[in-house]
Amino acid sequence: MEGWLGMKITDIAILFVIITLPFMQILRIKSDNLQATAYKTVLLNSYIDAAVEDASVAMIDEGTDSKITVSKEKALSAFLHTLFVNFKVKDNIGQNRLMAYVPVIILIEYDGFHTFSMQEYLNSTNVEEEKMVWKPKRPYVYESEGFVYLFTLDSYVKVYDSAINSFHEGTLDEVKAVSTAPLLQDSKLFEEIRKRTIIEAIKSDVNNTINLHNTYAGRFGISYRFSPPSISNADWHRNIEDVGFLAFFQGIPIGLGGERFNSFALGGSRVVRSKSYYIQQDTNGFFYYHKEHCTKLTERHEVYDSREKCAKKGAFPCNVCRP
Repeated sequence: MEGWLGMKITDIAILFVIITLPFMQILRIKSDNLQATAYKTVLLNSYIDAAVEDASVAMIDEGTDSKITVSKEKALSAFLHTLFVNFKVKDNIGQNRLMAYVPVIILIEYDGFHTFSMQEYLNSTNVEEEKMVWKPKRPYVYESEGFVYLFTLDSYVKVYDSAINSFHEGTLDEVKAVSTAPLLQDSKLFEEIRKRTIIEAIKSDVNNTINLHNTYAGRFGISYRFSPPSISNADWHRNIEDVGFLAFFQGIPIGLGGERFNSFALGGSRVVRSKSYYIQQDTNGFFYYHKEHCTKLTERHEVYDSREKCAKKGAFPCNVCRP
């Protein structure tokens, strides 16, 4: 006790600094790491947003006849180009390792979706390898009470009645007039089931694919445990409003404390929500262009996104829907 009492104030101050300095240093390092992690998160989000946005623009092909198609190959090419440029990876090894943190990509189309994910295959020397590939399109299908419904991103639907082996397609109102399918009789329920079917189909594929991705990621030396993302129903509903490109990222190291970057990004092409017009020949021999839900419209082979393009094709405006 006398030793402590006999110490000078300066000695106590020095001792206090010696004891607290390591803790202050640790706190400063943690604070700097948190700031660096936050900055990297913002930066990486900007990288993937740019890549996905470029993909959503590149995915839309418009032919000379103004027919709109979706190209998953062009979308993927634009996505990878922007992603690799932003991450500054040029060699195949670096690119492959970066893509190991992308467990799944979804191309949302009007009447179904494609999944881009890892798959095993036998190469030319009969050795098993893995690579990311596009899977066949999966439709938005729902079955109930003997009826099979093939939904789209809007009210257009195809309905198969297994009892009488009949098939009808068109807008909800059009098919309801010729089909006894129960779901068509309640437009609110139809819309709820349509959205839920699309969301559940995509969500199920995403979750299964991400779970399987752990096997492949380990072969790239990635110890991170990939798991299905937690996405709110509101976010899912926003993601299925239009044709789009949806990419998931998981497990990218961004901090000294083991922090990982997990995110997803969606780029919408604004095809479904934009105005759509269809040209159809009338009984008088002339061609007229119609709005999508026009009562006189029976054919939807080619879609045009402006009245000017329809006029250039020699079509007149419909006197019923007045586009």
